[in-house]
Amino acid sequence: MKRTKTLVAAAALLASLGPDTALAQAASEEVKRACRQTTSQVARTIEAAKRRGARDLEQGVRKPSDNWGEQVATYMIQAANRSDSLSESELASLGYAYCVERRPRG
Repeated sequence: MKRTKTLVAAAALLASLGPDTALAQAASEEVKRACRQTTSQVARTIEAAKRRGARDLEQGVRKPSDNWGEQVATYMIQAANRSDSLSESELASLGYAYCVERRPRG
C-alpha cells in the first residue's frame, strides 16, 4: 500500500512536468510548483502512515529507482524513518530541496 502511494505521488510529479521543463540551468517556476505540490502530498501520506502506527516506512522500498519522482519519495521516506521528530512541514521542505536539486537536467 505504501509503495503504491509512493508511486502515485511520483507519477503525479512526472505527469505535471512537460518534457522540456527542466532544461534550463535554474529551476523553473513550473518545476518548483510541481516539487512543492508533490512533496507536500508525500509528506501528508508519510505522516498519515506514522499516525496509523507504521514502524518501518522503508519496508516498501525494494530497490533504487532511476525515476526522479520515486527517488524524491524514497528520500523523504528514509528521512522520516530515521527521525521521529520531523514535522510534516519539515519533511516537505526537505523533500522540496531534494526534488529541485535532483531534477533532471538537459
